[in-house]
Amino acid sequence: MATAREIRRRMSSIRNIGQITKAMELIAVTRLRRAQARVLASRPYAQKMRDVLGDLVERVTSAGADVTTDDEGQPIHALLERRASVSRVGALVLTTERGLCGALNANVIRAALQHIYDQQNQGREADVIVVGRKGVLALRRQPVNINAQFVQLGDYPDIQKVAPIARVAMDAFTTRQLDEVFLIYPRFVSTLRQEPTVSQLLPILPPARGEEEQSRTSDYIYEPSPPEVLAALLPRYVEMQVYQAVLELIASEFSARMVAMRNASDNAQELLGDLRLGYNKARQTNITREIIDVASGAAAGQR
Repeated sequence: MATAREIRRRMSSIRNIGQITKAMELIAVTRLRRAQARVLASRPYAQKMRDVLGDLVERVTSAGADVTTDDEGQPIHALLERRASVSRVGALVLTTERGLCGALNANVIRAALQHIYDQQNQGREADVIVVGRKGVLALRRQPVNINAQFVQLGDYPDIQKVAPIARVAMDAFTTRQLDEVFLIYPRFVSTLRQEPTVSQLLPILPPARGEEEQSRTSDYIYEPSPPEVLAALLPRYVEMQVYQAVLELIASEFSARMVAMRNASDNAQELLGDLRLGYNKARQTNITREIIDVASGAAAGQR
């Protein structure tokens, strides 16, 4: 059984750890509010860009034709080209820079590896573009080919910092190094829920629009012309998709860290309670032993 001094030292150490986890929880709460506001503010913009993209593609292509090809069957843009034979795919994996955020990174990396293995089972080779130090450290130990890696984006990156990531993926696709590119990231659903998501980034899949959406966008006038606007919009659309995923990642990181640190603080309090009970028992045992020793000494003196 541990002595009272040893238990007291453990209690002091756990108390210090609990103070640290509580401080980290408060920091995560503060940063989560800003990150969540940025995610919610960017979603309408991303949705409107998808609507405009769908309208542009419909205007450039002829009625009843494939929405990604012109009248002669050629792709209307390199980023829309669907390859008949897919031999090499890319995975753009988004992870965090720091740990202490529960199973967030593990779930994303697990989803990425599962996607890569599924592609390899279909006879396709897979390359990986990693964002975040945790993903780099984890995937280096796996039998995957890392084409590029990006770290230290910061807690609140702007689109200029994210654009090089999208540019690497677009260059690899347009130069035919990759036939498809998938985006793998944690989607922020709520404070307690972050879903690992796999979505196709390239080639771009123009969103299908319903009758209501078509009526809302039918009055748009594009200058100088729809094909030129479409050519300028498509790279920006890819950058926005990656930027939106980065914002989702940051919000997911802070929410997961807040929950993890809250659980750690609660566990520290529970452990302190158990140790305090053990400390009181050890102290009571020592006091009882000392009383017995004093009583025994007094009885021996009377003899």
